[in-house]
Amino acid sequence: MQFTDKEISTIDKVVTSFAPNTELAVAKLVEGDSQYYGTRCGAHGAEPVENHSSVFEIGSLTKLMTSSVLAQMVCEGKVMLDEPINSKLDIPILDNKQITFGSLATHTSGLPRLPPGLLWQALFKRRHNPYEAYLRDDLLHHLAHTIKLGKTNKMHYSNLGAGLLGYVLSELEGCSYTDQIQNRLFKPLNMRYSFTNWRDVAGELVIGIGKNGEPTNNWDLGVLQGAGAVLSCVKDLVQYAHVQFEQTSPWVKLQQQIAFEKGLEKVALGWFVLGSKSKNDLLYFHDGGTGGYSSVMLLDMDSQSGYIILSNISGLHKLKGQKVTKLGFELMRTLKGF
Repeated sequence: MQFTDKEISTIDKVVTSFAPNTELAVAKLVEGDSQYYGTRCGAHGAEPVENHSSVFEIGSLTKLMTSSVLAQMVCEGKVMLDEPINSKLDIPILDNKQITFGSLATHTSGLPRLPPGLLWQALFKRRHNPYEAYLRDDLLHHLAHTIKLGKTNKMHYSNLGAGLLGYVLSELEGCSYTDQIQNRLFKPLNMRYSFTNWRDVAGELVIGIGKNGEPTNNWDLGVLQGAGAVLSCVKDLVQYAHVQFEQTSPWVKLQQQIAFEKGLEKVALGWFVLGSKSKNDLLYFHDGGTGGYSSVMLLDMDSQSGYIILSNISGLHKLKGQKVTKLGFELMRTLKGF
């Protein structure tokens, strides 16, 4: 169950390929048991560090939690997956199109990846905090007047869609996204070091590192918190993984059901699903990245095994931005004996 020498060497090799003070916090799960390994790039190479309770931005792993809230509300009869969000809230959408709750969680709504103009903001005007000024009025205006939906019978990854889902679910319960996810996930699962605003972090907040090795600003997600606002630690995310493994709650079973499948693409609520049930090799996966952080979670529900990796490696690296995700899959292959 302990981290093997090969695993440690693989992890250390990644951390030392980045700038000094880069950190990796890794949780390894085998048959439900967990172990932690932390490492930092120091002056003389990789240095062990105890960081399983240190807080990182987790980026798009947030989408898993937003989908968990959706699954809970479906099981409570408050919404239905095939129900349009238009029927629950007075949200006009261009050309009177309809967007269902389920399509937002499976990236099949036809919404673009980003809101109009946000890429320009990210590249030029607000490079250090691109989502900060994208607020409720912007979202509603774009839905009503600007955004044309694409095909709904295919998966098109959408931060806008996941952010819209988080906004709609919190509006339905008359609370903020922060309060909703605290009350529905963080408190019940004893995730004491999980937050939706970096200013609220209690404990050690690891400083993000940009693509050129410089310290970065933390991100504010504006109205799109449901797409990537959560900060957490690997110890808390292990709590989330355990609930996914146990599958005792109806909402967990619902979240893991494959909701869209086309060719090799399989998507559950928030989860990308790899492999096939017939071969007993299904792997539930998601990764994330912000201006100063990268993350990945890979879980084999049948064997209750997998890895969670958080880092302060920028998700904006052009050549090395996927190293954390690749590390997760490399470790998973070693664990499974591939």
